[in-house]
Parts: sequence; C-alpha cells; structure tokens
Amino acid sequence: MRRVTMRTRPVEHTEKSGACSHMSLLSTYSSLFIVVILGVGLSQTVFPYVAFADEHTPQITGVALDEKLGDKIPMGLVFKDENGNEITLKQVANGKPLIIDMAYYECPGICDVVLEGLTSVLDQVSAVPGKEFNVATVSFNPADNPTIATKKKEQFWGQLRRPFPADTWRFLTGDSASIYTLTNSLGYYFKKEKDGTFIHPTALIVVDKNGKIIRYIEGTVFVPVDLKMAIMEAQAGTPERIVSAVLSVCFSHTPSGEHLVFNILGVIGISTMLFAAGLVVFLRSTKKFVKNQREIS
Repeated sequence: MRRVTMRTRPVEHTEKSGACSHMSLLSTYSSLFIVVILGVGLSQTVFPYVAFADEHTPQITGVALDEKLGDKIPMGLVFKDENGNEITLKQVANGKPLIIDMAYYECPGICDVVLEGLTSVLDQVSAVPGKEFNVATVSFNPADNPTIATKKKEQFWGQLRRPFPADTWRFLTGDSASIYTLTNSLGYYFKKEKDGTFIHPTALIVVDKNGKIIRYIEGTVFVPVDLKMAIMEAQAGTPERIVSAVLSVCFSHTPSGEHLVFNILGVIGISTMLFAAGLVVFLRSTKKFVKNQREIS
C-alpha cells in the first residue's frame, strides 16, 4: 500500500501542478488580450493627435486614392519647374526612380505637413539623390506658378541637412490638362472647395524610370526603410503593396487628409483573431497534456 500511495501522490501532484501551470498560462493569455484592448483605448489619451474613426466620419465624394500598381503614367507630360523652364517627368526622373508628391503650394494645412515628412525622410534615407532616385513635388492647382513654386522649394529643400543637388528635387506647376492626366493616371482624386482650397489624399507615389507605379506610401510621416525599399523595388520594376496594406489596417486618414485616424475596429478584429487562434492551440495542447498524464498514471 505504501508503494501505491507513494506512486500515486507524485502523479496527482504533477497533474495538479500541470493543470495549475496551464490555468496560469490561460490567465496570462487573457490578461494580455485585455491589455491590448485597454491599450487601444488609452492610445487616445497617450496620443491626443490621433482621432478615432467611427460611423460619423464624413465621406467626401470624388476624393480618393485608387492604387494602380503596375500601371504607367505618361512620362512625356510637360510641366514648368521652379525656374519657369518647361520639363517633362521623364527629364525629372532622368533614368532613376521618381518619388512624386502631389500638393498645392498655397495649401493652408496638410500639404506642408506632408512636405515636412518628405523632407525628414529624404534627410534620413540611405539612397543617394540623383544616383538612385529623384523627387518631384507637383502642384495640382493650375493657378500655382513658378514663383510660388520657388518659395515652396526654398522653404523645404532649403531645410535639408544632407547634400541634395537642387535639380534632384523639382517643384512643378502645370496646366489643367497635364495635371488631370497625371492625377488620373496615378489614381489620385481631389476636390476643389468653394473657398478655393482643395480636399485631397496624402501620399508619396514611387514610380520607376519608365513611369510604372511601384508603391503608394500613405500618410504624413514616412519611414526611411519603407522609402528605401520602395526605391529598390522601383529599380527592379516590381510593384508592391505589402507595407501600405499592413499599415492601413491600423491607421487611415480622413478624406480631407487633415487627421490621422486610428482604425480601432481593424485592430480589435485582428487582435481577436490572434487571441482565438492562440486559445485553440492552448486548449488542444492542454487536452493532449492531460491525456498524456492520465496514461502515465
């Protein structure tokens, strides 16, 4: 009887401790899920500049960014650079990938924020301007002219801390025909308001030397690694939407482009799916563990 008793107790102890261990793991797993949800809620307090999307977010007809990866833009379109000289997009690209920033130079808000983000990332990206890429900021307002473009270039190109030849970042203006041909080929749709301002998307668009659309990088703050990858993809002529698709799950922009919107439903949905998948794996492992312990006993 002593041998039976001595043999049984360790098994019971093992089963209990194993069960406790798994229950503790389950509790930890649940706690982590709760932390994720609470973190989403607290992010509004920690990051006050982030607005939460809901069913009341206004939808503005005609304002959109329709990704046309793999399509080609007409590189022969003629614009005027900041010096008033006629120049084609092909000449701006000069056989290199081209980073396109659509804006209008008297924008009262978000355009300058995008340009600040572009200036910052151009200072940080490891690719060499003029050798690995060139940049074109293009106004979609036909009323803009080279004089205004020059002031805008002095404001932002002048902020760059690294060597950056002036002819590798052009500030372009053009007529309505050239502008709409370009924006339509890019899938970049905007709307003019009665007060003369524009509502528009915010994004950098990277094309290869032949005008093939390679990557859309949405937002106002840009990551050097992301831009570097886009340039490398443009050098290879391979379109990608992976990073943009992942980021769009968590963040998006209001139609005016003036607010960064935290996509709470998308994040909660993914968190729930991951939690459910983890819970299924946990329950299966627990069932197998208990079965093995019973067989041992």
